Amino acid sequence: MVAVTLHRAVEIIDSFEQLLADNDISIPRHPQTGADMLPFWKILDSIKKGDFDPSSSESRELYRAGVAVHDLAVKVLSVGKDPEVFAAIRKHLELLASGAVHLASEPPAEADAYNKLIELYWACLLYGCGVKSKLDPPKKGSIGLNPDVISLDSQNQPVNGYAFKTIRSPHTESIREHIVKGVSQIEVSPAQSGIVGLHLTPRLSWGSAWPDDMVFTDYRHAANIAINAMRTMLGAVIRDNGQAAVDQIFLNKKAAGSVLCIAFIPTIVLSPETGKPTFMPIKISTIIHMASNITLSHSLYLENWCANEVMQRRLIA
Repeated sequence: MVAVTLHRAVEIIDSFEQLLADNDISIPRHPQTGADMLPFWKILDSIKKGDFDPSSSESRELYRAGVAVHDLAVKVLSVGKDPEVFAAIRKHLELLASGAVHLASEPPAEADAYNKLIELYWACLLYGCGVKSKLDPPKKGSIGLNPDVISLDSQNQPVNGYAFKTIRSPHTESIREHIVKGVSQIEVSPAQSGIVGLHLTPRLSWGSAWPDDMVFTDYRHAANIAINAMRTMLGAVIRDNGQAAVDQIFLNKKAAGSVLCIAFIPTIVLSPETGKPTFMPIKISTIIHMASNITLSHSLYLENWCANEVMQRRLIA
């Protein structure tokens, strides 16, 4: 387990803002997005004043927002200093200056910047694996005819398409519709194969993975709570529609008969180094099978495996 101190996290976020400023992208241009960059500063200031209460609801919100922006900053800084990579992700980064990210609060239904962040994040993970990526331009109000991220081979030819959907509704029909749309996007794209990605952070219960007055002895307990919740959601889609109907969605399609589920959840665990309660972000990237017959290409499997490795292990830029 790699521990990142608050001071180091603040330095990383400052470096992230500087990278953007050096490329004429100003975070403070949007007041809400600018405020979203400050959670760890507020925590440090509170600690210095001696009035910091880690168990308060305000502190939880600050930690929740702080780890989100820190993780995004690390992933961008790890690859974004390469001019070619920065050019590829620039349009998505510009969204940070034009719309609120809503890291510390529930985003509205049409929060374009928030919805597009998962695409930026995944592209950075792939670049971190040495895989070039093409991002669909983040046009406001776009109807989204293409996968959001397409990996490229050494000849810049399309390989795998990733169609990401941010899930807010608890209704299984809404989830099914998102999956159907993602499968269609992959099918008409130049990608050889692909997978629908569901960003489930807005749908997961924070309380179950971060209960009051409780500390997990192992972070995997909190991770399992989140993964089981994901499986329950998708299992309900199969239950309500029937396995045959779900199989039909993926039949003879380039999209795998599985979905990539992603979520970010904060929790408190006992540090194996100090034995003290320590704040930890749980980052989930898992593939859940939906269809009876699964077609997951070797390249798609390797990309997802490597992306998860970068997601979990790259904590310092």
